[in-house]
Amino acid sequence: MLGSYDAESGSYETAGTNFDYLSLLSGEPYPAEMDRPKIFFPCPKKKLLAYDCLWLLGDIPLVSQRLANFLVLKAGHHIQLLKPTSIAANGEAVGDDNYIVNAAQAISAIDHSKSVAERSDKGSILYFNEIWLHDTAAGMGEIARERDSGDLLISQELADAMIEQKFKGDKGLGFYIAERSFTPYKNQA
Repeated sequence: MLGSYDAESGSYETAGTNFDYLSLLSGEPYPAEMDRPKIFFPCPKKKLLAYDCLWLLGDIPLVSQRLANFLVLKAGHHIQLLKPTSIAANGEAVGDDNYIVNAAQAISAIDHSKSVAERSDKGSILYFNEIWLHDTAAGMGEIARERDSGDLLISQELADAMIEQKFKGDKGLGFYIAERSFTPYKNQA
């Protein structure tokens, strides 16, 4: 249940547009001049509509209208909601309102003394083999992107409120430990 940006399975691009999914990992407002993507899921429409939160390639959330309204109330100043050009499930158009959530702020939360990164010849981080996060990070707010890894972070308070409202996602709420294995948060897998 992972959405792509073109009819081709696993595509990170929408053909014929200037859309760049990396702009959604930067922790900055979505560029006004950039096109909105087309979204494709390889599942029946009914299955897609059963969830409040699904994931797109690049760890980018696509949320239902109900979850979008909730996020605006709880974290509105930390996010942008972007309406995709279209959404299709197994080739069938999905008419319900769903939104891409863009975390519009970036924070530094990685403990570089414990984390292991693969670096370019010039020393810039290409990706992390192991990530350790600090317990607290300045400027976190409710939702943010981690500046160096692009990971989406949400506060414990927001996670608790989402659980209380019984939002349903295909992955559940959780966190990734250093070995990058998923651990459910409060049995929300």
